[in-house]
Amino acid sequence: MVNKGIELIMKKTSDFGTRLETLCRDRGIPINELARRISVSSRTVHAWVGKSGRLPRNPDHLKKLSDFFKVPLEFLLFGEEQNNSLEAFLQKSEIHTGLYEITIKKVSQRNGDKK
Repeated sequence: MVNKGIELIMKKTSDFGTRLETLCRDRGIPINELARRISVSSRTVHAWVGKSGRLPRNPDHLKKLSDFFKVPLEFLLFGEEQNNSLEAFLQKSEIHTGLYEITIKKVSQRNGDKK
C-alpha cells in the first residue's frame, strides 16, 4: 500500500508538464523558443510539456525554468507558491521526535551585501 503523502506528492509532481504548458501558453512562449532560451533541445522540452510530461532529470534545468518564468521551484514542482515562513516549513517537513532548541541570530550586513 502506498503512503497517502507520497501519493499526493506524486500526483502534484505529475502535474509539472501541465503547469509548464500553461506557463508557456499564458506568456506566449512557443516550446521551441523556450528550449532555445534555456539552452536545452526542443525534443527535451517537448518531453516535459503536457499531461504526460516528465520532470527534468537535471536539477539545473528546473532552476533555468524557474528563473526564466520568474516562478518559485515550489510552483513548478508542486503548484504551490513559495512560503518562507517557519510555520509553513515545519508543517511540510518531517521532523524527528525529540527535544530541539533553535536559535536565530541577526548578523550585521557585510559591506558588499546591501539590500
